[in-house]
Amino acid sequence: MDIRALRYFTEVVQLNGFSRAAESLCVTQPAISRSILKLEDELGFTLLTRETDGVKLTDEGAILFDHATRILAQFHCMNKALQDKSGPLTGTLNVGLPPVIASTYFADIIMAFSSLHPQVELKIFELGTKQMLDAMTEGSVETAAVMLPFDNNIFDLQRFTTNRLMLLVNEQHPLAAKKQVLFTELLDQKFVFFSEDFRINDLIRSACGIYHSKPIVAGRSNHLDLIIAMVSAGVGITLLPDSMWRNRRIDGLAIIPVISPVLSYDLALANVKGYQSRSCRAWNALAREKLGIGQGNNAQLTESITE
Repeated sequence: MDIRALRYFTEVVQLNGFSRAAESLCVTQPAISRSILKLEDELGFTLLTRETDGVKLTDEGAILFDHATRILAQFHCMNKALQDKSGPLTGTLNVGLPPVIASTYFADIIMAFSSLHPQVELKIFELGTKQMLDAMTEGSVETAAVMLPFDNNIFDLQRFTTNRLMLLVNEQHPLAAKKQVLFTELLDQKFVFFSEDFRINDLIRSACGIYHSKPIVAGRSNHLDLIIAMVSAGVGITLLPDSMWRNRRIDGLAIIPVISPVLSYDLALANVKGYQSRSCRAWNALAREKLGIGQGNNAQLTESITE
């Protein structure tokens, strides 16, 4: 078994097809097919089945895929460790940030890091928590901020704040004049949601479940600006973190506390356990300083829905 075969295999699974994987990896499709056939012969199991709409993992293939993604991430870390040298920091650092909190907590950190380490190319990936888990496991994101809970068997987690969700409505909405809103008043409202991989959606669905209800979804977007625009246009309501509104107001919108239950969650810095590049260590040290995280604070807290 070699690294190339594992890379081919995981790419076929992630892109759901041999031709798409071949295009992504800049190799021929027969080369990928031969490599996976050799892998199957070596392991003694069928790993993939071809279907009209792509490929499907067998039970054995699913086990291999889980381990292969971790092996490839470790291989990537090993290469970075070998290339990491003393002197000025260089290269690329891939940082994952949830779009709902990226500018609130990390704008100053990004500016300070770029000023201190101008030779490092900083790539910011705005991803939901579920996408972030995949990206970090695969090694395409080295360090991130995430909503808890997150897998603390694989990741070192350092909590830095708790956020509460606030109701965001068009100022012409009937709820806009209220000082606070009971969650039961939202059950018959139309929501504007993030895409499915964002955990804020899970919080809202869980709160609806308390009242044996499901949220009515009028629209979705991966982009915060589009969600706010849809709320401004009256498409629906949404719930967004209170930290966004502490130093910011948007004309035409009302921001209102929600109670019974209060929807809150914890945010943490997340890093894969084990080796970290010098650039990653420098980013984390700066982030801990700016966010006020004490050394040794490595707690994973559970997202909460409280009365």
